[in-house]
Amino acid sequence: MVRVLVGNDWSEELEEPAGSGWAVQRLVWFARDGDLLVLPVHPEDEFLDYVTSMTGVRRASLRVIVPPPGRLGTGALTADRLADARFLDELRAAVDGRPVDEVFALWPDAVVAELAGALGCTAALEGHGFLSQGGGLLASSKAVFRALAAGVGAPIPDGAVCSDAVRAELHIDRVLGDGGSVILKQDYGSGSDGNEIVSRTPDVPLRGARRLRVVADRAALREYLAERWDWLSVGGRDRVIVERYHPGSRAYFAEFWISDGGVRLGGHGEMRYRPLPEAQVMPATGLDERQLDTLVEGGRRISEGLGALGYRGILSADAVVTPAGEVLFTEYNGRATGSTHIYEIVGKRVVGAGFGTDRVLLERVWPQGWTVPSFADALRRLRESGDVYDPATRRGVVILAAYHPGRKGVMLCFVDENLEAATRREQLVGRLFT
Repeated sequence: MVRVLVGNDWSEELEEPAGSGWAVQRLVWFARDGDLLVLPVHPEDEFLDYVTSMTGVRRASLRVIVPPPGRLGTGALTADRLADARFLDELRAAVDGRPVDEVFALWPDAVVAELAGALGCTAALEGHGFLSQGGGLLASSKAVFRALAAGVGAPIPDGAVCSDAVRAELHIDRVLGDGGSVILKQDYGSGSDGNEIVSRTPDVPLRGARRLRVVADRAALREYLAERWDWLSVGGRDRVIVERYHPGSRAYFAEFWISDGGVRLGGHGEMRYRPLPEAQVMPATGLDERQLDTLVEGGRRISEGLGALGYRGILSADAVVTPAGEVLFTEYNGRATGSTHIYEIVGKRVVGAGFGTDRVLLERVWPQGWTVPSFADALRRLRESGDVYDPATRRGVVILAAYHPGRKGVMLCFVDENLEAATRREQLVGRLFT
């Protein structure tokens, strides 16, 4: 038996993937003995050695297969690369007649279903029929999310899904008229890049959006929408989400694994913004029992609803907790997220017993001013300072991702007995990278 792991990220149907292939190398964390890994570029040997030493996987048992460059070069696993005849021959030879028992992909794209078909192992990809018809896109649509969440009774913020600027204007003006503010979202935007906040006054704190636009009256709102509608709707292709914005809220997620056997909770955590995503804490902190129950049970209902349509894979249900203590679901992400390998592998496999009870994980997203010349150098500094993760004490720093040449850095996870201790360690480690 053999597993085929595919390091794709995002869909060409939405936009052209970009990057140097560094982010999808987190796929290595999911590897088990004997797996075949399909990646856009070959990982650095130091990164492969490091991750497999942490997970206990035999490095020599893994095989990494990189397709020839495609129409965008080598930065992403585009459809033409996954359909390349030379690549498919190499992958079939690596399978060597063994039954494929699982096809695992970071992103649930139709091209993965086509790859499974080309290998003759569609049964190894749960939800193959759904994915083959582009169903994976439904799991990243904020418009579909709102309809599904409302349908299963999960609480969502006041708002609407709008196909034209006239309808959007009505709903925005209604919220602004009662003293509220609004966050506008592109249907498929990610990482807060597709969000903007609209308010009557400039004193609204930013969270989860790149900018705030002040509109003094209905005429100014109409002018704003005329200016920004093309961007919000991606040239008229998508609907736009109008959502009441709750200043001072905290952001959380509950992530589920949806399979033919049902829905299981994978993990949960807190997402911190300033004003864009800057950190994650796992498991979720600062919630009372009722709030945590609402987060988990609401996320489960949403996952069961999407699973009933045929989706199989990972689904992260995102929510905010308002200053009044209300839990409101805001979107979902159907893919292996930037949280999945942290709680599922680093937390459950590397830290093991005690994760979530006497150990917490703090991931910091690209601290400003932190730089390092290479992955190997980052690991050396952590070892020399004594901060590298120690399995004996179950404390220290885990390097989560491959080296990012553009940012000149690596992503780190701080493991300690509580959030305060993890934050103190982060501050000390920061001196190694500035």
